[in-house]
Amino acid sequence: MELSLILPVKNVEEEIVGVLDFIQKQTESVSSELIVVDMGSTDRTVLQAVRRMKDMGLHGYVIQNGNSTASAALNTGIQKADGSYVSFVFARRLYENFISVYLETAKRTKADFVFGCTGREEARAAERRSLSSAILHRGGGQYLKNWVLHGSAIDISAVLIRRGFLLDRQIEFEESCRYGYSEEFIARCLLLSDSVVQAPVVLKRNEISELKRGKQKPAGTDIFQRVESVLRVADAVRTNCPGDTELLRLIERVRAPQAVMNAVDVLLREGNDIRSVRGCLQAFGYNHLLTVDRRMDPGLRKSILLWRFSPGLYRPK
Repeated sequence: MELSLILPVKNVEEEIVGVLDFIQKQTESVSSELIVVDMGSTDRTVLQAVRRMKDMGLHGYVIQNGNSTASAALNTGIQKADGSYVSFVFARRLYENFISVYLETAKRTKADFVFGCTGREEARAAERRSLSSAILHRGGGQYLKNWVLHGSAIDISAVLIRRGFLLDRQIEFEESCRYGYSEEFIARCLLLSDSVVQAPVVLKRNEISELKRGKQKPAGTDIFQRVESVLRVADAVRTNCPGDTELLRLIERVRAPQAVMNAVDVLLREGNDIRSVRGCLQAFGYNHLLTVDRRMDPGLRKSILLWRFSPGLYRPK
C-alpha cells in the first residue's frame, strides 16, 4: 500500500458522497486506502460513507472515534494506517491533482515530508532543486522561518508524510487542541525530519466539491489554544535545534504575539468587550508576550501598540 488518506468527518451526511467521489478521482492511479474517522456524528454520515465506499469499490474503512476532536481523529487514522505514506483530507479544503506528483517526489528523494507550491515561481524553483543535485533543498527550520516572517504556511490539507517517520519520531497531533493543532504538527515534522522536499506542483483547490458551511459555534477562550501550540513549538525548537537562536527568537517574539493578537481579534469579533478580553490575557499570562520586535510585520507592531496603550481605538482585523 503506497498511501493512506485520512478523512475526519462529523455530521456531513449530505456532503459525504461528493467528498468521496472527489477522493476516488484523485487516487485512481495510486495504490491507496481511505480511512474515514467519524467524530461522533448524530446523523447518517457513517452509514452513507460505508455504503458509498462499498458501491465505489474504494479500499478502506470507516472508524467511529466517539465525540472526539479532529486532532484525535487524525491520530487514530495514523495508527490504523497501512500505507507507506499518509495524507490528510479535510472536507472544507480539497486540493486536486497533487497526490501522484507528491508520491513520485517522495520516492525519488526519499523524503520524510513533502508539500507543494502556492504559485508558479515557487514551482519553478522547486523544479530546479529537483533537477540539480548542486541546489540544496532547504531544511525544515528555514521553512519555519519563512512561515513566521512571510506567512507562507504549509497547509495540512496538502502534505504527504512518510508514516514510518511519524511513528519512529512519535509525532502526533495534540488531541485536546481545537485551534493550532495542524500548525504545531507541521512544525514538529519540519523540525524532526531529515528530508523536507517541496514538490514542483502548484496547489489548486476544488471549491465545487468542498463542504460549504459557516462556523458551527463560537471559539471562545479555546482560541487561546493556538497560543499554547506556538509555545510548545518554541519548546520543541529549544530541544531539537538548540543552536538556532534566530528561529527561536522568531517563534517567541513574532509568531507568539501574532497568535495572541489573532485570539484578541476572534474574541472581539464574537462580541466580547475589551475589558473581558484584557482580563483573559491577564489571567492566562499572555500580556508578557505582547512586546514589539524589529522583525515583526509593521502591521502587527502597530496592532500590539494600539491594543496595549489605546485599546478603545483598537479594531479587530
